[in-house]
Amino acid sequence: MDNTKYIALSRQMALWKQMNVVSNNVANMNTTGYKQEDTLFSTYIAQTMNATGMGKEPVYFTQDFATYNNFSEGPLVETGNSLDVALQGDGFFVIDTGSGVSYTRKGNFTLDSNGMIVTPDGYPVLSQNNAPLFVAPTETEIMITEDGSVSTENGIIGRLQVVKFADNQKLLKKAGTMFDNVDGNAVMAADNVRVVHGSLEKSNVNSVEEMTKLIQLQRSYDFVQQMIDEEHDRISNTIETYSQLA
Repeated sequence: MDNTKYIALSRQMALWKQMNVVSNNVANMNTTGYKQEDTLFSTYIAQTMNATGMGKEPVYFTQDFATYNNFSEGPLVETGNSLDVALQGDGFFVIDTGSGVSYTRKGNFTLDSNGMIVTPDGYPVLSQNNAPLFVAPTETEIMITEDGSVSTENGIIGRLQVVKFADNQKLLKKAGTMFDNVDGNAVMAADNVRVVHGSLEKSNVNSVEEMTKLIQLQRSYDFVQQMIDEEHDRISNTIETYSQLA
């Protein structure tokens, strides 16, 4: 395969990855607490036999470098639900997944059959003491203050654990709105974060921007495919011409 096709295919693979990321953003633009993903690409130079001498240029390839998460805050929507909470500021709720601790900004919590405050998937929401929070069967009024303190008509039952990290970009996304930390990324109490009771943080995906981006990516992908097809036809015609002259 000639260099032209190699270069085009490297670009096409990068565009395909980018389209998958943008499509996932569009699919989650209404998901509570979802954080938009973006892609990083780089070029690298391949030294070839034709890359030396007067007028010769090296060959540049596109490389899929990484994806990163956009942790900007999404808009808040008021729900009035007693177990809905949102965060204003750089912070995450702490969740016990059973296989370890994970972190999220999706605060649409509920009560399980034992009165424990859990995520929609049934994972316990942890307090500052790294313990689950329980509401007694007879307690009907749940209040959550700006510092995360959870109380009922019978008094305080605990305080939501809210943490922040030295580098959010080191967090590993899992299950849509959940993140895992990595070794060496310091975790600390997020004391300056405000807990908003009766509200949820919506996705930070800009739907118009992402849809426009998706259309542009599709056009770019089609253009590269057209270039590959034309190059294939050019080589085929050249081979056929030489074969007729032989």
